[in-house]
Amino acid sequence: MLTVVEKSRRVALAVGGCGCILANIAIAAGAYGATPVQQSGSANQILKSAMASAKKIGSVRVTVHFFSGKTTGELVQDSARASAEQTVAIGKERVSIVLSAGTVYFSGNIQGLVHYFGLTTGVANTLANQWVSASPSDSAFPSLAAGLTLSSALGEVSPTGSIVRGKRQTVDGQSTMSLSGTGPSGIARLTLFIAAHGKSLPVEAVGSGGSAQNASGEIVTFSRWGETVHVPVPSESIPISTLSAGSPAAG
Repeated sequence: MLTVVEKSRRVALAVGGCGCILANIAIAAGAYGATPVQQSGSANQILKSAMASAKKIGSVRVTVHFFSGKTTGELVQDSARASAEQTVAIGKERVSIVLSAGTVYFSGNIQGLVHYFGLTTGVANTLANQWVSASPSDSAFPSLAAGLTLSSALGEVSPTGSIVRGKRQTVDGQSTMSLSGTGPSGIARLTLFIAAHGKSLPVEAVGSGGSAQNASGEIVTFSRWGETVHVPVPSESIPISTLSAGSPAAG
């Protein structure tokens, strides 16, 4: 996030970046002429089939542009079934996260460690640009690993609730069908565009939420389906269990 929704890491990830994105979100949320599916199972079946095809392929690149109020940023993530690499840029914040062999590694500059992960300034000054590792036994592991694998990334762009099906649209140069419904936490409305031909893979997802004064949204694009994901595993890291305070779990 592929995708990117509000997380327990301390940061709310909702994606966008300019006025045109706001306009696109408004369009995707209702102006595509979406109408309720005549048979409730048809939209769900399309979604189920697309997700099954995506998981079978095994890997994808997820690019997310997001905004929350006046804050904008970008997330780029390469996800496979059990490994992933993610980079995040929000203003001056820079963050990297790697999942490999059941271990999560994270690194960032001072701004990223403080504002994205919620570390204290003192700890961030010490750990800046170094790798910190977390294993499944660490309390911070679930929030750090959330949304990284292919399956979990797809889950964050799957609309739920009463799904409506829209007219076919051209998105990123592809003919697509759209499915709109409720999004994950922090995303009131989510529209997923699925390729209308071939393997019916996800092409793009658009989400929006919040109020007019504190609007948030994201545009998630999918590319490089099936390409081998090369995850750079840090040669050295500091176990998060050795940090006395200020870890993401303490946020």
